[in-house]
Amino acid sequence: MAAQTLVKEEPTIVEEMVERPRKPKSIANLLPERLVLALAKPYLAGQSAYQALEMAHNIYNENGFSSTLDILGEDMQNDDDCEASVLAYQNLVDSIAKNPLKCPSNRQQMTISMKPSMFSTMAPKPGEASRGALDLAFDRINRVVEYGLKHKVNMTLEAEDHRWTNFQLEAYFALINAGYTNLGTVLQSRLFRTAQDIKRFDSRMRVRMVIGIYNEPAQIAHVDKKIMKARVVEYAQQLLSKGAYVEIASHDENCINHFLKDVVVPGRISAHSFEFQFLQGVPRRKMQERILTGQYFDDLKASAPASASDFIEHLQNDGGLIRMYLPFGTAEVSGAYCRRRLMENPNMITYGIKNLFGIK
Repeated sequence: MAAQTLVKEEPTIVEEMVERPRKPKSIANLLPERLVLALAKPYLAGQSAYQALEMAHNIYNENGFSSTLDILGEDMQNDDDCEASVLAYQNLVDSIAKNPLKCPSNRQQMTISMKPSMFSTMAPKPGEASRGALDLAFDRINRVVEYGLKHKVNMTLEAEDHRWTNFQLEAYFALINAGYTNLGTVLQSRLFRTAQDIKRFDSRMRVRMVIGIYNEPAQIAHVDKKIMKARVVEYAQQLLSKGAYVEIASHDENCINHFLKDVVVPGRISAHSFEFQFLQGVPRRKMQERILTGQYFDDLKASAPASASDFIEHLQNDGGLIRMYLPFGTAEVSGAYCRRRLMENPNMITYGIKNLFGIK
């Protein structure tokens, strides 16, 4: 199976005119690379696929949590690096296929996440400048997804900053329309355009719903996190109404409560239609365990109408699927990712310091 040539959609006029914003001043900007990596160590799954796979098995065996594995790296410099990305992901597919989790269903199995820029020598630009590079990038992504389908490994084509959104989504839709059933993608609630993009999704699709960690211009994105979190729930509801499988990627308990109380219970949404995703290392273990066992749903009974009691009991019995995001890579390629994470959530610096000194 092979997808047709990617049908490209040019960026909107607004997106063509905006420049990437300067990164806001942050203590994370001032930290040396070695310290950034030390603080971010709890959020990484090691430097190799072997280490990430080992962590994925340990997490499942000890806690029952599933995983998605991501090879860190972005903005490739040449075609050889892009082809190396293809090979690295195909090797990761082989590793998962040969060493699967001993789980009862494929829904709980390990998945793979990958960034579009790992397969392109340049970022998308208006006009013809980057068209050749993007055609090659699409072909490389197609090859990886086809290899994953052959070995029954599910994948997610991730979002990056707004320069990549058109390419990411057009590539995703092209592959879905070509018949690939093992691919999901990501939508960012901070981007204004998501309200329109979401209209194109249907029951064939799987979506990780996130706020997004990229610092975007106010002309094209929300800057208020309260709005972004509300949009996560709003967009998740829209996707579920279209029959899409939804992955809520948030560490905010209020956001998760809002989703369960105002979307899942009133809509009587099956627990098999959604899951929750968390970054490895962020301290949310108690909440994760209560979702997995179904205890978390018991709290909904107090505020839910009596007519919803039977349905909530079904949620309790089924429990919720928890999937941990496990990025891995050498120090050379993981520094930028770690710094961006620390900038987006300064609390992670505190968590990292406590980890360094063994403070509970």
